[in-house]
Amino acid sequence: TSTAMLTKPKQSIFDKNSFVSLFGGINYSIKDTTNKPFNYLAGTLSETEQLNNTFKKQGIKVNYIKANNATKQEFKSIASNSNILHVATHGFFFPEPKKIITEADENKLNTDIVSRSASRTVELNYIRNDNPLMRSGLLFAGANDYWNGITDNVDSNGVLTALEVVNIDLRKNKLVVLSACETGLGDIKDGEGVYGLQRAFKMAGTENIIMSIWQVPDKETSEFMQTFYELLFKEQNINQAFAETQNSMRKKYDPYYWAAFVLVR
Repeated sequence: TSTAMLTKPKQSIFDKNSFVSLFGGINYSIKDTTNKPFNYLAGTLSETEQLNNTFKKQGIKVNYIKANNATKQEFKSIASNSNILHVATHGFFFPEPKKIITEADENKLNTDIVSRSASRTVELNYIRNDNPLMRSGLLFAGANDYWNGITDNVDSNGVLTALEVVNIDLRKNKLVVLSACETGLGDIKDGEGVYGLQRAFKMAGTENIIMSIWQVPDKETSEFMQTFYELLFKEQNINQAFAETQNSMRKKYDPYYWAAFVLVR
């Protein structure tokens, strides 16, 4: 991204002191409720369980957080000490309020595909916000409770906005993987770039980010991530592992199912 990168010695992404934090299989409804705007993503549980086993076999320290324990507070508390952050969950991005239109493309995906995107019924709390860093984020445990009015505590609402990410110290972090929908989107400002989760994580200090630019299917996303990490252990190079993962997925699936993921350095 700049000539300063040329002066940095190439280092292995993993070493004996690497610390990985995994978030997946998140329960968006902690309290008993029938209204569940955010559906449970079974693929995120299998994805992170497989990755947990993969990391442990390589002798890497892993903090695997799931179900009710995968809260926004837990993410904030361990993110600063994590060399790799992998978050498999729902993600969201809403365009500028003045650009919002109601068209038939609300249902972009086939109804038989489980998607990692936010439910349309809960957008209004963030959709009209003027700050683009408030209109993009990730969902953690208890998000449904917040939307249903069972809890009104902002600190534990299960919604991690890009604005909150900016205030996390991620200078120790080598890689953030956002295994969720539309995490690479944001408002485009002339001369300023894209404002969203991408900008937020870079401002927080991470070196590399893998994120998506459209809604991604649950099953194929899980396969993409497992393949990527296996190649990353083998190649020890993020760019090469990511490119080889794309080539592997290209041979089996239409680009819609995997090409949403991009690598930002």
